[in-house]
Amino acid sequence: MKRGLIVLMVAALLWSCHTRMEGPQRIQENGVEVVVNGPAPYAVSGQPRSLSLHEEFRIDLEDASLAEAGLADASTFSVDSKGRIYLFRPVYPGTKGQVIYRFDDHGKFLKSFGTIGQGPGELMYPNFLRMTAADEIPVLIGDTRSLAYLDSDGRLLRSSPLPSGYRFIFSRFVLLPNGNLLGQILPENERNQFSKLTLTVFDARLKKIRDVLDFKLSEDGARKELLSGIPLIAVTGSGFFVNSGPSGSDIAAYDLDGQLIRRIRAPFPAVRVPEEAKKALLDRIPDKRGYEPIHAFVKELEKYPRFQALFADDSGRLFVAGTEKDPESGANICDVFSPEGVRLFRTALGYHNLLLSAFLNEPAFDVVIKQERCYCLREKADGFKEVVVYSMIWR
Repeated sequence: MKRGLIVLMVAALLWSCHTRMEGPQRIQENGVEVVVNGPAPYAVSGQPRSLSLHEEFRIDLEDASLAEAGLADASTFSVDSKGRIYLFRPVYPGTKGQVIYRFDDHGKFLKSFGTIGQGPGELMYPNFLRMTAADEIPVLIGDTRSLAYLDSDGRLLRSSPLPSGYRFIFSRFVLLPNGNLLGQILPENERNQFSKLTLTVFDARLKKIRDVLDFKLSEDGARKELLSGIPLIAVTGSGFFVNSGPSGSDIAAYDLDGQLIRRIRAPFPAVRVPEEAKKALLDRIPDKRGYEPIHAFVKELEKYPRFQALFADDSGRLFVAGTEKDPESGANICDVFSPEGVRLFRTALGYHNLLLSAFLNEPAFDVVIKQERCYCLREKADGFKEVVVYSMIWR
C-alpha cells in the first residue's frame, strides 16, 4: 500500500510539471458558457495541483463477525455528518431481516436496523438514497410508490406518495441538498421499445419543476456506447453535474432547480467493448418477454463510455472517472475539475468501476467524497465487497 501511495504521489507531481498555465478557452453556445479544456490540465490560483490518498481503514464484508450479523453484501452506502458509515444490503424477492448496517467513523460495526416486511415500520422493496444534511435516510418504497425519510436509527419520520403518470427508475433517484429530487423517467414509444430517459427535477413535495435533459436511447451514438445514454450525476452544495448526451465529451452544470449554468468540455478517449464483455452482460439479463429491447441494445454496443462515473466533493470540485486504469492499483483514473469547469490534474481514487453492475441498475461500486475523506465501496478479487476509507491530501 505504501509503495502504491508513493507511485501515485510521484505520478501526480510529474503530471503537475506538465500543467499548462494559461486557462481553457471559453465560448458561448446558444447563450450558455462552454469551458473548452485541452488535453493537459491547467494551473488555477487557489486550487490544488495534486491529490494523494492515505488509507485509514477498511470494512471488509468477508469478515466472519459481519457475516454473523447478517451482512455479506452491500449494494450502496452513505455517510452522515459525523463520518458514520451506513451500508445497505441489496434487496431481492425473498430477502429477509435487517438491511441497514451502521459503522462508526473508524469502521467499527455499531448496529443494524431497517427490517424487510409489510408490518408497521418495516420496509418493502426499498431503494436507499444519499443521506440528507440533517442525517436523515431517504428511501423509495417500491410497493407503495412512496418516498420515506428515516432517522439515523431507522425510525420513520415522514412519507410522501410518488406522483402518478411517470415510469420511474427507482434505483436512479438522486436527492439534492435543497430537498429537490432528480428522477429518471422511462417512457415507451408506440412499438413498446425504450426510446429515451428523461432527467426531471421534482420539489420536496414531489411536484415536477422541470425536465432537465433527454437521453435518447434510440440514437445510434447511444445504442453503440454503453451507458452514454444513461445519466451520470454528481451533486454539490449548489447544484449538480450530469453528462449531457451520447457524444461523451460534455458535462453540464445545473443549479439545484435544474437551470443550466455552463457546459464543461474535455476530450476523453473511447475504448471498444470486447465481445466477451458483451456476452457476460447478456448472460446477466433475463431471457424473457419484455427484455428484448435491452438484449438488442447490448448486441449493438461498440464502445465503453468516454467517462464512467461522476463525483463531487464538499468544495464543488468535479471528479470524472474515465476508462483508463492506474497500473499500480487498477483503480480508474479520475480527472479533477475546479467548480468552474477547469481541468486541474489527474489522479486515481481507489475506484474500480464495473460497467455491468451500473448498466443493470445495481450500484455495487460507489464513491462518497465528504469532509476531506474518500469512501470507496468496491469488490475484491475474491468477490467479496469492501469499503476503503482514505484521507485526501491536497497539494
